[in-house]
Amino acid sequence: MIIDIDNANSVQSFVSMITSDWFDIDAMYYDLKSKSQINWTNFWNITHNMIDIISNCLGHTSEEFLNSWETKCIEQDAKIMGYHCTRHSNKEVFIKNGVLPLSEETINLSQTQKRPDAENLWDYRSKRGSGPYFFLSYKSARNPNNHFFKGPEILLAVNGHQPSSNSEKSSPFIIHCAIPFSILPDKKYYTFCILRAYFNFLDPEDEIESFFEAYSIDLKGNTLDPQHIVKIEYI
Repeated sequence: MIIDIDNANSVQSFVSMITSDWFDIDAMYYDLKSKSQINWTNFWNITHNMIDIISNCLGHTSEEFLNSWETKCIEQDAKIMGYHCTRHSNKEVFIKNGVLPLSEETINLSQTQKRPDAENLWDYRSKRGSGPYFFLSYKSARNPNNHFFKGPEILLAVNGHQPSSNSEKSSPFIIHCAIPFSILPDKKYYTFCILRAYFNFLDPEDEIESFFEAYSIDLKGNTLDPQHIVKIEYI
């Protein structure tokens, strides 16, 4: 089952399926709300609080809750949508090779591209981690000002060196991917994101449109195989 964090029906259907024979998640939420426990800022932020509170309600440790959640996700072949943005000159390399992490083996700065701004981008991104990175929200991916459209992915050379590639003329595109929950490095973070989306669709807040702005998926050096690419969209 594919989870689209921006889509209420997708998120609600998935969470309802996961929890249907486990616990009443709606009743739990409204009970927490009646006790003002969801009013804490940290409940909604990327912290341990939300998962710790839910686990405690179930009489579990957070590790026990997360283990059960992960097992159910894998049993349902859960996948979460992620959106990789790039200005590469040839989408076929992704269809053939998938989305690769940044590395000395997959990135080549050619003589024509080896200029200060490209080197600075490489230095910045390599210090952040090898990725590959995906926006969790399609709305963020569609933002023409997101820096991933200008990042070193334009220099990706999985088919070999591209000395004639002109990054200024490359077409930006978004790679829509259904990423298996089983391969996500930090499952606690994505469990939190799914629950955060579910609760917000259940009981909407004013800022629902930007709830996951700039949230990302980081595969931390693992390649996403091409079989998980749903489509490639030119912008």
